[in-house]
Amino acid sequence: MFYIDILPPWEEYFDGAARRNGAGAGMAFVSLETHILPYSSMPAQLSSSNAAEYEALSLGLRMAIEMGIRDLNIYVDS
Repeated sequence: MFYIDILPPWEEYFDGAARRNGAGAGMAFVSLETHILPYSSMPAQLSSSNAAEYEALSLGLRMAIEMGIRDLNIYVDS
């Protein structure tokens, strides 16, 4: 008989915002051990809040691939 440990998935939380003077995107990974890895960026050009959120999602997915994360739940406020 084999026993398999079922580990909880990683979590990614992200958000983006746009203002008159620029846009920003932020995301955080929460690991299996509940360690939090925050990251933020500022897109090079002015954009809408939706575009900034898409940038944060895209950045988080690229980072997850590079980190070898295979099980990821993603959360956003909109």
